[in-house]
Amino acid sequence: MKFTEFNLSQELNLGLRDIGYEEPTPIQEKSIPLILEGEDVIGAAQTGTGKTGAFVIPLMDKILRDRTGHTQTLILTPTRELARQIDEQIFAIGYHAGISSATVIGGSDFSEQVKAIRAGVDIIVATPGRLLDQMNVLNLDFSHLKYLVLDEADRMLDMGFLPDVSKIVEGLPEERQTLLFSATMPEAIQKVVKKIMKDPKRVEIEGSKPADNVEQQVYRVPGNKRLQLIEALFDDLDWSTAIIFTATKRGTDELEKLLKKRGVKAVSMHGDRTQEERNEALRLFKNKIYPVMVATDVLARGIDIDNVSLIINYDVPNNSDDYIHRIGRTGRYDKKGTAITFVTNSGESYYRDIHRAVGNQITEKELPESMRSGSSSKKKSRPSKEEKPEKKETKAAEPKETEKKERKPRGGSDKQKSKPEKQEADLDKSRDNGAPQKKEKEKEPEPEIVYVKDKSATAAGKSAYRSVFKYDEHRFQPEIIQKAVKRNKRSLKPAKGYWGIIKSFIPKIFSS
Repeated sequence: MKFTEFNLSQELNLGLRDIGYEEPTPIQEKSIPLILEGEDVIGAAQTGTGKTGAFVIPLMDKILRDRTGHTQTLILTPTRELARQIDEQIFAIGYHAGISSATVIGGSDFSEQVKAIRAGVDIIVATPGRLLDQMNVLNLDFSHLKYLVLDEADRMLDMGFLPDVSKIVEGLPEERQTLLFSATMPEAIQKVVKKIMKDPKRVEIEGSKPADNVEQQVYRVPGNKRLQLIEALFDDLDWSTAIIFTATKRGTDELEKLLKKRGVKAVSMHGDRTQEERNEALRLFKNKIYPVMVATDVLARGIDIDNVSLIINYDVPNNSDDYIHRIGRTGRYDKKGTAITFVTNSGESYYRDIHRAVGNQITEKELPESMRSGSSSKKKSRPSKEEKPEKKETKAAEPKETEKKERKPRGGSDKQKSKPEKQEADLDKSRDNGAPQKKEKEKEPEPEIVYVKDKSATAAGKSAYRSVFKYDEHRFQPEIIQKAVKRNKRSLKPAKGYWGIIKSFIPKIFSS
């Protein structure tokens, strides 16, 4: 079937031609005729199936056939990025039609949004929280509204937006056409359907499951080895852009820093970033200036990013629905992709639930050869007394040297890599409650940096780390401190003031 068979207006057909839309996806093919006929529609389909076009295209056609000079359509979405993406699609498809639209989202200029609303744009795309703020400040006139769309309704439920949605709906005309699109249909969403929709027609495209063209893999890996596994996969796989999903905002920031220290061009995005920062991160990633994006689930739904070839679940998702949405960022529109999940001890229970839902599609993989050989070489580096005669052969092993040389261009020197690895291990103490592997004491001229948990951190559920320098008096001691210690020992009377107090503690520091 072709889009031209829907008998859409000529202006819309020109816009569809410009952006390369020729054949509708299954959800579009079934939804568009029902919406054009004026039916309330529930569209259930997995991410990446073209749900946005399924409601935007027919609603724009209806607006073109009956221009009123007032806002006719309100589209509610869970995230700012999705709202902006829908607005961009409206602009692209309606370029020849002259249909006006505006976004009402957090992080953008409040007064500019007021102007757009008062100007009576044809379509408003909004997040529930910011639109409710505007409704509380302004006396918004939605008396001419004809069409309401709830996009990614299950995500709005997860983010706690349903109470806001209910308040917004109360201020809209009862005589309207209502459309609801969602990847899953939990019971709470079905209750909303009964309240706000009239005899809706249901369009369902299969169940919520991963796309067949996504190769799913899982690696069982210790928490403190995940960064090393990312590097190995980046070296071994054929990929162009990758999204790495983490469970927390703090984890997102930490992983981005660690990757950058390894020479990986990475940006990150989560809910605490300003709108400008989120827009810039998306721009850099979409244009492949930075080929790696580290993100929370804020990027898991709705955002349309072309040609993402690799998804990595650094932390196992909490449920199968989140897993499906994450890996749905790749393999979109019949393109192939790879989705890899790291399973640590703490993520085992979550993975079991995911495996029950989609287990027959997941392949368990062994750790890359480079990591396995690395672990065996560590064992050889600690020989027993009986193995002492073979110590020279272990030192002279050439493969280890070549491995180091090959990895230097991307990650920098060995000294540069040691600190991020240490930070990674310490972070995983709090995540996995697992003790990091013991390391031999290294004899270096520099002071040893140790990361310890800060007992002063009182925020619930959070752990803070501070660095402490452990000085060995016989190994390393700055000259200025050596002089201060000697001066303090020769002193018969303690010095006065703060300096005296500080000096009195110096011998204790180095004696402990």
